[in-house]
Amino acid sequence: MRKLIALVLSLCMVLAATSAFAADLKSGADIYPLNSDKTITWYSQDSHNIHTDFADWHDSPFHVNISKQIGVNIDWVLPTTGADGATFTNTLMADPANLPNIMEAYFMDNAQQYLDDEVIWDLTPYIQEYAPAYYAFLQSNPAYDKAMKTDDGRYYAFGFFREDGGWNDSYQGPVVRQDWLEECGLEIPKTISEFENVIRVFKEKYDAVFTAAFSVRFSQMGLSGAFGGYGNLNSGYLFYVDDGKVGIAQTTDEYRNWLKWFSGIYKEGLVDTDLLTVDDTTVKTKVETGLSGIAMTSMGQMNLWNNEMENNGDGRPWIGIPYPTADDGSLYSIFGGSGIGSITGVVTKSADEETLKLCLRALDYAYTAEGFMFWNYGIEGESWEMDETTGLPKWTALVADDKSSDPMIKYNGTTWSGSCIQATNLLYLKNSQASIDADDAWFYLGMGRDTTELDKVQEITSGHKWPTGVTFTTEEADELDLYTANLGTYIVEQCTNFLVGNTDANDDAAWNNYLNGLNQYHADRVVELRQNCYDRYLSR
Repeated sequence: MRKLIALVLSLCMVLAATSAFAADLKSGADIYPLNSDKTITWYSQDSHNIHTDFADWHDSPFHVNISKQIGVNIDWVLPTTGADGATFTNTLMADPANLPNIMEAYFMDNAQQYLDDEVIWDLTPYIQEYAPAYYAFLQSNPAYDKAMKTDDGRYYAFGFFREDGGWNDSYQGPVVRQDWLEECGLEIPKTISEFENVIRVFKEKYDAVFTAAFSVRFSQMGLSGAFGGYGNLNSGYLFYVDDGKVGIAQTTDEYRNWLKWFSGIYKEGLVDTDLLTVDDTTVKTKVETGLSGIAMTSMGQMNLWNNEMENNGDGRPWIGIPYPTADDGSLYSIFGGSGIGSITGVVTKSADEETLKLCLRALDYAYTAEGFMFWNYGIEGESWEMDETTGLPKWTALVADDKSSDPMIKYNGTTWSGSCIQATNLLYLKNSQASIDADDAWFYLGMGRDTTELDKVQEITSGHKWPTGVTFTTEEADELDLYTANLGTYIVEQCTNFLVGNTDANDDAAWNNYLNGLNQYHADRVVELRQNCYDRYLSR
């Protein structure tokens, strides 16, 4: 069996509903509010969008209250409703001299280039004095510290961290109708053969097929781990690490075995024929009308399915089940992560040195004990109060009785991402017990909440993944820009054809033709560049 190195995940934290971080965070009580009369501009690509109940951020409690909590005027810059966040960010970056002071976006890959070009500040000389809570937090874990600086040791970013160390990074996986399992006398499937048998039985008895929203669920980390593979059909999951070596996931024999299996059941009519085009909304309709009884989806989507079916008098039949293993019990990968997000907050050179220091104070608040509570729950007594039974925050009626979608995002800033620490208890408050149990089944690989097995869990959830926080040199970034997009497009198109049988995955000539086609996209050079970058990351 190949050895998987859990490089990023040296976290080894015990997942619990309690605030594992909060008790250890520095207090900011003697610092905040700052009572500054200055204004800073703060951009967020995807993390702090305005709730649909509000016209703009001036009406949003979170955006208004954070200025009061920190004690500095904040002028928020956010993508317009319906706009693509990445496109909006690129438009801003085209005018470096007039960037917002703070920017939350995907800066990690090219951080060194932004530093060298003086687009963003090197925080190293300032971070200990002006962001002491954040600096102390980074020093609490080598993986956090490593991810937030460049290979030459320059701090540049304020990161997004999950309190649970990766539990909620496994927020999607396989699900099944429990009532149908019971009607058919079936147990929860553990192996890929048992998984396939459930699909077959449901097809025979209910004329129902396996389905999943392709672009947002299935195309990411699918079921390839049961075959010894990594990744699936998403260009963001091209590269894996095995025993310190970088490779392209969609080129291995193990990945090909996954394609052979799936294309086989697809050809037999056991899979939704609309697989390549369905989205979450379409899948929701299919499962509610009994066209599928086994699928892959997210915690939130499964909860929506159960809510709708309960309203229709059909109970809450959907449950999460573990990712299937190989028939010998081995499993190499699932959808997951390290608990460190890829969105980071940086301070741009539009801020002079004094404004930089103010921005650092503003960003540091989220990593204080008080800021952690505000960023996750809002103002105590307004949106949350302490539950005397559990000793944990709970929503007040203001949030609990609000029937709008995701009402907590009106008051908090950690639901999606950002420069902050996301509390696990927030996720418990947000999701149903069935969804929480589903995440347990995916993350803990069906072993229950066995924290003695965390090393094994972390290997399979993210030990194979390209680490969060790797930075390319300017030269590497420029060269990779020439190749990577076209390489990803080619791999996804070719492997999709194998997946649905347009090209026969069992045909050696067809498979070799696909592999040879990688040469035109400089695949070997891309892997070489990434290997060099990865080796530097290990040496930080």
